[in-house]
Amino acid sequence: MLAFFHEAAYMGSHSAESMDFCASGRRFWRIKAGLVAARQQIIIHAGFHRCASTAVQDMLRARRAAIEATGTALLLREDLEGWLTGRQLRLLYRHQDDSLVSSLRLKLVASMLKRIRADRIVISEELLLGLMPGVRDTGFYPHFGNFLSAVKALSRSFDIELRFIARRQDRFLESAYAFRVPRGTRLSFPDFVAPIGLENASWMRLLRQVEEAGLASACRFGVLESMPRAKRGRWAMNFLGLDELAPGEEIRLSGNRRLTETELIDILGTPKQVRFTDAERAAFLERLTADNAAFLAHPMVNAPADAWRD
Repeated sequence: MLAFFHEAAYMGSHSAESMDFCASGRRFWRIKAGLVAARQQIIIHAGFHRCASTAVQDMLRARRAAIEATGTALLLREDLEGWLTGRQLRLLYRHQDDSLVSSLRLKLVASMLKRIRADRIVISEELLLGLMPGVRDTGFYPHFGNFLSAVKALSRSFDIELRFIARRQDRFLESAYAFRVPRGTRLSFPDFVAPIGLENASWMRLLRQVEEAGLASACRFGVLESMPRAKRGRWAMNFLGLDELAPGEEIRLSGNRRLTETELIDILGTPKQVRFTDAERAAFLERLTADNAAFLAHPMVNAPADAWRD
């Protein structure tokens, strides 16, 4: 906490004209894009987890030089490691409107972004929403509203666009579980999802929070299953507003291989349920039918109505 207040004082004592800002403590931004616009454009891709985030970030990382050559700054996880700088951006999910710490954090984040000499900044980091569901907190993205409140406050100084990619909830939960098993969880799949609550796994509820925050005009949801299989990389570039980058070039987008049921059981060391049974899946999706139909039909969502049909 003391270091936090020291950083606030430090940032206030250095003008944007007198320094090149270092987001992670290692990478200095010196992007020659002419004069920075009065209001920078900030494009934030904040997940969701297990929805091609790593694949998108690998794609962006591989093209960092080309992206920065257009006058666009790129912030990925490795650029947000400094506790006193980029780390504060990763803690926006803790925002509380009536908190002094949150107010100071917003000032640090705004100061950080303004010191990046670029008219446009693309940020891709799913941890902006907190940890993956099922890891620590109960519920399904319980801090999403906090993150949106922080973004709304920052939008007074920046032109912010939000980008999220979702996938069908049964696949999301199974992918999250398969990701956590090699990283230490020894729970069965039903025990893993119990603290999340199957009744909470609603993308429409999160979309409504975007509307309530007054950010609908600046937000778009993509759907993983609707990405054109042969052109996923190009789709992702366009979705993030980077459609001018390498037009006509084939851009690959490949994610992590998902472990099989046998591999998961081998890691667990004992036979356990590692996914939905057919009956559980059918019942779960039946309860979500109307909710998902409303989500896919919403103007904020870039996907066809049948994106989640088998």
